[in-house]
Amino acid sequence: MIVRSLDNVTRQMDVLQKMQENSAANTANVNTPGYKCQDLIQSAMKEYDLYNNAGGPENNQKQKLGSINFGTEIDGAYTNFSQGAIKETGLPTDFAISGKGFFAIQLDNGQIGFTRSGNFKVDSENRLVTQDGYQVLGVDSQGKTFGITADNGSFNVDNKGYINGTQSKIMTVDFPDYKELAPQGGTTYISGKGDYKLTDTTIQQGGLESSNVDVMDQMVKMMEVSREFESNQKVLKVVNETLDKTVNDVGRN
Repeated sequence: MIVRSLDNVTRQMDVLQKMQENSAANTANVNTPGYKCQDLIQSAMKEYDLYNNAGGPENNQKQKLGSINFGTEIDGAYTNFSQGAIKETGLPTDFAISGKGFFAIQLDNGQIGFTRSGNFKVDSENRLVTQDGYQVLGVDSQGKTFGITADNGSFNVDNKGYINGTQSKIMTVDFPDYKELAPQGGTTYISGKGDYKLTDTTIQQGGLESSNVDVMDQMVKMMEVSREFESNQKVLKVVNETLDKTVNDVGRN
């Protein structure tokens, strides 16, 4: 039981470390445009029934003693896709989506990625790209996708995303279930099922969506984790002292 207690405490501290790292990552991205806060889901592990064979008048019958579990574990992650505040920047390469939807971008492996971060730039080839160099995609009136380029290094986009008064627009998509979106680091996601749909949404040129991270909420979570760390350290100390006595004192008798 002592060794099992040691395993449980160690496992719980591993869980707390992951939660602390997650809160730290959220806090570090508080000023990252379009960043979506991620929370970890903690759950109790499966319970097992305990029995012995010392029941009955002759201490030879099976009896249930109760149940036991082996602590908690990280059961998954949840991304909060709620809208962040939109701030005006005045930059023609900054875009913000108001409402649901994502910008579509071309990843290095040819796959289409998705982001809410609209702090784009124009590269040396006059392509509209993300800060990581991924080309921003557009879609024409026939539904054909293309990489957006800037005429003479500049362009104008109306609030529906149409470029320079044409029938081509910045490609925005949405998903029936955001749970299928897998984070790829930073503000980029890919779709596990690939069943996105083109959507008409309001786009603001010269604005950026802020991160939706609540700094105070993250600080409270980090304080709670810190207190749990302290509690587990105390338990670990007691378990270690008990184990020491068992090995060095009881073992001698």
